[in-house]
Amino acid sequence: MEAGSVVVSYVSSPIATWSCLVVLLSIHLAMNHAAVRAVSLHSLNRQRANIVMSNLLVNNRVMTPDEVSSQERIFEWDGVLRWRGSLPFAKARIGVTLHCLLKTLAPAHVVTGAICDGDLILERLVEVYRHEDFLVWYDSPKTTAYVVLKDQASAKAQLKAWALALWGAHRFETQYSIGANTDDLLRLLETTLSDISNQWDDSIERLRAAGWDIGIANLETSSGSRVRVGAESLQVIGERKK
Repeated sequence: MEAGSVVVSYVSSPIATWSCLVVLLSIHLAMNHAAVRAVSLHSLNRQRANIVMSNLLVNNRVMTPDEVSSQERIFEWDGVLRWRGSLPFAKARIGVTLHCLLKTLAPAHVVTGAICDGDLILERLVEVYRHEDFLVWYDSPKTTAYVVLKDQASAKAQLKAWALALWGAHRFETQYSIGANTDDLLRLLETTLSDISNQWDDSIERLRAAGWDIGIANLETSSGSRVRVGAESLQVIGERKK
């Protein structure tokens, strides 16, 4: 009791009380930070996918979960795109509705809200991704990539879509600093898709060998939408909420 009374006497003033509180909170946060750093997760969320895929695409090297864990940020902006841990250069949204995509393809009428020319670009976009389970578009003025997932999109397909959004946005910001038209963007997305597809199966096997669990769909942070696309007409024939 006597020792306890001595301790209490040192923290009886407001300054001493707040000083002790700050010190204890700092120790608590430091220990939590160290504990989080020690955890090595084997699923690819958005931040880990940015780190892994950018290094794979530029260095042809697959980082292990332990290596990625040392580079992860404890707090990260949702959907931000970083190239090899650099400053954010764009954003990405995955599992968006078709209407959301259409609004980025063409401006809506100021009175009716109708989207007049977006369907023409959409038809070309669907043609580019006719063999994929997703659509990807990059809105350069907003520096935002939009990913629409088709009804059968697997975790593997979602990762490929995110890799395409990441690399496509990076290429666009690097090659078209003064802007580009729709044809330029479609060609860039088509080229990026071809480059990724040529090495995708091998990349997936290398990711698995490095310890990553590709079967976990961890890129959507909220309930997303899915679309069904007609094989012959290349038109969207349905949409549902995931």
